[in-house]
Amino acid sequence: MSLVRTLRYLSTARKFVADGERELAYQREAVRRIEQKGKDPLQTILILEEIEEMQQVYVDHRDRLEQQVLNLVRPPE
Repeated sequence: MSLVRTLRYLSTARKFVADGERELAYQREAVRRIEQKGKDPLQTILILEEIEEMQQVYVDHRDRLEQQVLNLVRPPE
């Protein structure tokens, strides 16, 4: 893959990671509010766990793209 294309993908991946972090913060706050009200947060926690798993996939993909950019700019010897 070309450097330009990889950089485009990396930009998109970074956006997904940033969006995911905001979503995680929102969901954690939702769990906190539900617990504070004395209600059962189980469903909200399950959603949070799914978002955390998806976020890890996004982070791993971003990290691979960052490594690929480094390899394109400075190939390993």
